[in-house]
Amino acid sequence: MVADNPAHRRSTVALALLVNAVPLVGVFAFDWELLPVLVLYWIEAVAYVTRSSVEALFATRPVDDDFYGIQVPLERLREKRGSVTLVDWLPPIYPRNLPFALNAGWVLFGLGVVAILVWGYARSSGSLAGLVLPGVVVGAVIVVVRHAGTLSEFVRAKRYEHHSALSTFSRRRWMAVVIAGFLLPIAGAGADSAGVGLTATLAVVVAAKLVADVLDVTSTTDDGAQPEVEADDPITVPDGEPITVVGTDDRGVVLHALGLGVLLALLPPYGFLVALVSVGVGLWFGLVAAVSTVVALVAGRAVLEIPVARLAYGAVEYRVYGDVVVAYDRRLDAPQWSVARHEIADVRVGSGIASTFFSNDFGTVRLVRDDDTKVLSVVDDPEALARVVTR
Repeated sequence: MVADNPAHRRSTVALALLVNAVPLVGVFAFDWELLPVLVLYWIEAVAYVTRSSVEALFATRPVDDDFYGIQVPLERLREKRGSVTLVDWLPPIYPRNLPFALNAGWVLFGLGVVAILVWGYARSSGSLAGLVLPGVVVGAVIVVVRHAGTLSEFVRAKRYEHHSALSTFSRRRWMAVVIAGFLLPIAGAGADSAGVGLTATLAVVVAAKLVADVLDVTSTTDDGAQPEVEADDPITVPDGEPITVVGTDDRGVVLHALGLGVLLALLPPYGFLVALVSVGVGLWFGLVAAVSTVVALVAGRAVLEIPVARLAYGAVEYRVYGDVVVAYDRRLDAPQWSVARHEIADVRVGSGIASTFFSNDFGTVRLVRDDDTKVLSVVDDPEALARVVTR
């Protein structure tokens, strides 16, 4: 890890202090009410979550599944090996980290729900009219600059080499998000409705958040965030040319993705969102609008599954060598797994409903071993691959 720059660290701390000073100045000097304070803090909560998600994409260490034991979207990418370098001045992005980065979207959804509830039920939220709006805009710019600076230091000092995709979402950072995005809106709305006033509530919340922010920008690690996890065990690719190479069928990848996308759209947690939105639309606009909403949301989720499937196995080719079968991702230029041929007890070939429309040009190959089974999906010419493996 590159040594920290003291000047950069001091400027980051100064920005954190300035960010926390903006709502205090607004309330004490410009008589801000609840609404502008909430807008500013929601912007910061979104910035926190977004920054953590971006940092998660760069994290080098794998996640300890036994330690966390959580379910995230796009589970099938968690075992993906290899990385993609978009530009030279940024670290490589690891596809296996994408599920954890996207999982933060549920926090953003929660922030939106709280925002709607507070905005709708606070007795006198205030407004953004007059000189209030420029103050909020200035505060928002300071927030964005503060988090951009911290992200820049994360990249410059190569801290991503010592983080996993979940350790970037540190406990103290989540504490700041909870304070900024959830605690202040609830406490502020309660104080406003009870006529207590915002000043005392804001002072307590700002003090707590300031501690979390200072810890966030002055600490290089999140002690206790997870056990030490070493890099993935290397997979050896034999020298020389393989006996045969069989890839995946792009038509099969697309059809498989669409079918899986429709299924996932109807199951939790996305299914709950589809039901909630469609019921709301139905209550306001009628049955036809509700059905149309369901169709649109399910179709949208199915289409979104296509790039995920192409990333997961669309560029994978199966190389059969004398002693081993290797799954190799051409796009990521990295082996995904290998199976010794003498360990394969049975090879089974199957075809799905979709493949029957294409004369069974693609199908599934299962390499059965005593302890597990490797499933090779949408293989182009599965019979040919099976013949070579069992030869």
